Amino acid sequence: MAGLRQRCALMRAIWFGKYGNISIDRLDGGRLPYVDNLVNLVVTEELGDTSMDEVMRVLAPNGAAYVKDNGEWKKTVKPRPEEIDEWTHFLHDSSGITDPPHTRSHEHIPGIYALVSAGGRIFYIADEAAIESIRRIPKWYLIARDAFNGIMLWKKAIKMWFPHIVNWGQTPRQLQRRLVAVGDRVYVTLGLHAPLTALDAATGEILKVYENTEGTEEIIFHKGTLLLVIRSVTDERTAEQVKWAQLLKRRSSPLDARETAEPLVKQLLATEAKGDKVILALDAGTERLLWKKDQADVARLRTYSLCASGNRVFYQNGRDVKCLDLETGRENWSVSSTALRLVYQGDIFCADGKTVTALSTEDGRIRWSEPTLLTETRDLFVAGGSVWIGGFKPFPEKRGPSWGPYFATQRDLATGKLLMHVEPDNPGHHHRCYQNKATDRYILGGRRGTEFIDLESGEVLWNSWARGVCRYGVMPCNGLLYTPPHACACYVAAKLIGFHALASERPQSEAAGQKSERLEKGPAYEQTPVPDFHLTSSDSWPTYRHDAQRSGCTGTSVPAKLRPKWQVKIGAKLTALTIEWGKVFVASVDEHKISAIDADSGREVWHFTAGARIDSAPTLYQGRVIFGCSDGCVYSLQASDGKLAWRLKTAEDERYIVACGRLESATPVIASVLILDDVVYCTAGRSSYLDGGINLYQLNPGSGEILSKTPIYSPDPKTGRQPKQFAPSAMPGARADILTADDSHIYLRDMVFDKQGINQPEGGPHLLTLTGFLDDSWPHRSYWIFGDHCSVAGGCSRRDKNLIYGRLLVFDDEKIYGYGRRGVHWSNQLQDGAYRFFAVDRKDGKKQWEKRVMIQVRAMILAGNIMFLAGPSAQAVFGPQEPDEKQGALLIAVSASDGAKLTQCQLDSSPVFDGMAAAYGRLYISMNDGSLLCMGGE
Repeated sequence: MAGLRQRCALMRAIWFGKYGNISIDRLDGGRLPYVDNLVNLVVTEELGDTSMDEVMRVLAPNGAAYVKDNGEWKKTVKPRPEEIDEWTHFLHDSSGITDPPHTRSHEHIPGIYALVSAGGRIFYIADEAAIESIRRIPKWYLIARDAFNGIMLWKKAIKMWFPHIVNWGQTPRQLQRRLVAVGDRVYVTLGLHAPLTALDAATGEILKVYENTEGTEEIIFHKGTLLLVIRSVTDERTAEQVKWAQLLKRRSSPLDARETAEPLVKQLLATEAKGDKVILALDAGTERLLWKKDQADVARLRTYSLCASGNRVFYQNGRDVKCLDLETGRENWSVSSTALRLVYQGDIFCADGKTVTALSTEDGRIRWSEPTLLTETRDLFVAGGSVWIGGFKPFPEKRGPSWGPYFATQRDLATGKLLMHVEPDNPGHHHRCYQNKATDRYILGGRRGTEFIDLESGEVLWNSWARGVCRYGVMPCNGLLYTPPHACACYVAAKLIGFHALASERPQSEAAGQKSERLEKGPAYEQTPVPDFHLTSSDSWPTYRHDAQRSGCTGTSVPAKLRPKWQVKIGAKLTALTIEWGKVFVASVDEHKISAIDADSGREVWHFTAGARIDSAPTLYQGRVIFGCSDGCVYSLQASDGKLAWRLKTAEDERYIVACGRLESATPVIASVLILDDVVYCTAGRSSYLDGGINLYQLNPGSGEILSKTPIYSPDPKTGRQPKQFAPSAMPGARADILTADDSHIYLRDMVFDKQGINQPEGGPHLLTLTGFLDDSWPHRSYWIFGDHCSVAGGCSRRDKNLIYGRLLVFDDEKIYGYGRRGVHWSNQLQDGAYRFFAVDRKDGKKQWEKRVMIQVRAMILAGNIMFLAGPSAQAVFGPQEPDEKQGALLIAVSASDGAKLTQCQLDSSPVFDGMAAAYGRLYISMNDGSLLCMGGE
């Protein structure tokens, strides 16, 4: 939009509380500021300078444009390109194997299952319970999202799934095969023992529940026929699930320790394996039973072996590979063979650790058989017109072949002749716990992250910073690579976290000639800040966690005994806060809003709406409120009235993506910028491996002028190759995070820069995080650290033995105070030590004191000689039931000298993570209920 129309639309969206879900921007020139294939619908009365080719570029496949032409609306639909594929089944299709931030646990059941895609949508089964406690009872859902922009379309509750406190290696593999999407239908079991259900792919509406399909374990859709593997739901199986449901509701149970849990898990697995198995063939539309194979025919059915091609169905019972007629179920032939892997056109491919064999689909005769050159066959693909076998050779170290290199062998499809053998380097550690995937051009290996093995040259392109979820991995389809969230700690400071859809890098010609950085001067640009706003008070909290070191410590004295002075509703999701000039400044993240609140009364003085999410507190300096924004800009507002002084657009080209359901720049700026020695330091970008990396900017705080820009780009600029890893669990690179500083250096986690933005080999001990200062999800094995490098905080053998770490850390010149586990198991949350509140000497790390507290500390600061801790009941948070926010939280004051409790008081709501500050002798707290609370002395 442009001019007055834009401003009016913006005001309407804000007035009706829809801004955030709705975003409004001004169009400059003819280029639309969106990445390719993102938009579902474009409606315009006139194209102006924008070409129809540009509209088609941003439209997602099957998206539509409505353009008014000579008074008539014309509809244009973007066709789906023939070269991009769908992924309708767990293993791509019916022919066989071609294979929220974090999940909850590394050791236990994964948080995402069975990702598939059809019709421009993706579908998956996910546990949406909070990840802060492994004991929390899961909330399983079938979720549908738009495949090209990730917008959630609908979700459907799943009543019961496999118990989550079971080691991931012991979960049934067929759980991944309970979801299929074809066209406008989704076929799924909405529960562990539930019958097959068909849903409308667009709405999630249940269309039909297929009779006599309770206990369905595998689903195949082929040529209008549903092929199901069903295990009878016996009374014993039902009773076992009821028993486990009761165990999971208990605050403590035998499941808490491996030695007492193991017999229960073995009994669960043995019971689940009971019950007769059958294969059913149903007409998907009419539900008519076409044929059935009983227990006698499928008692030893090999998991994943059921597949179909043409008018034939194949499966393996023991060693016998069987071929059936699709329409009648009549057996055509049966032969003994190694493990059935997949069927492709006229061939069936079987393989074990020694041989790979091609059988004819016509009669089962052997067409060719060759040695695999491997000890263990992990994958078998037909890609690029050849057969590819992937796996391992003998490896003397650690626990077996999977700790060695992943090898890939190419053979002629018709003869089995060896064409190529790829022998990549061994980066150490082990292969991922999921099967690899392939396209016609690459094998997507899961050795360290996602390795692209070029099927033409054999070249291996390492991408250890992009990893899939346990047991499933990644999904290549729709021209994108989907990487679901995981619980892995390797490369935790550099690897992507969350659910991502990644596209291929744009050619340089497409990126050239776009808009570079530019400065917009606002009405307050030439105005001199009000005198009272120019100087910084020693009694203030002017930046995130008070100072450039992010200490969380202030010399301001606050009395131990407090009562509420005022509490006001600000927005939905608040950030931490900053305080100066008699005002409290806080951002409403999803409303894109900065609010200035009178510190004495709680009255709103002004608010300002930015172009996208504001993820953290603004920084206050010389009468200005300066902050970054997810629209890729840095803003400076006049603190007295909120008028815009300047806005700097850092993005070298305007490219909006969808993040967390909202439009954002591909290179966002974290809101809490660092100001040191009259220079603003900020980062623009998400990852040093994506979209040109991260840029470290130095800006003039008064004018917005760019003083310098330091690129942080990890791949080799010429070749695009990932640099060598430091160690099996460490690698170069970084994700964006709030910057910290000391007297000499600027820090992005353990990356060190001097004040001119030049990278330095080393710095001093400082506060850093593994998954980010703003990560409030409480992931296992992710902690704050006071040190000089990112050591794995999860207790594994490579962790620093004297590591100073905690969920939250606060420090002064002499001590470091923290809240966290006494000990952290490398993998199993149930074996972690108890939470405690502690103090250690800053110089040598020796323990000064340690106390137990009754709350989960979500916010913590040091004011004078008093530590203030706030949070909900630890018993409620770390128990099996979801805590009730209405139960509120506690604010506890303790002595910094010995940890002794001084006072406590009740709060109406839990605090925002790290959302507490002190100024003017008071505490100010951002609350989870969207309110801002001021506490003062009586």
